Amino acid sequence: MNNPRARREGLRAKKTTDGRLAVYDEHTEQGHLLSPLSATVFHLADGTRTLTDLTEAATHTHPTADTTLIRLALTELNTAHLLDTPAQESPADG
Repeated sequence: MNNPRARREGLRAKKTTDGRLAVYDEHTEQGHLLSPLSATVFHLADGTRTLTDLTEAATHTHPTADTTLIRLALTELNTAHLLDTPAQESPADG
């Protein structure tokens, strides 16, 4: 899997009181409301962390997070065009 990297340019983000993250994309003029886990993954996805690294880091604030949930969060971010480098499966990731 390629190491995912979240977009940083052209975005405005604000954390909500319930732990979600409101992200406004200035390029597409669309807003997104990320779940607390997706918000954590968004902040952690800096292009240096593997799926395993992201999962391990996310469990500090989301103890039930596993690789399946992190993959779902990455899919949500990619669908919203909030990743510069999306995660891509490699044969070794199975």
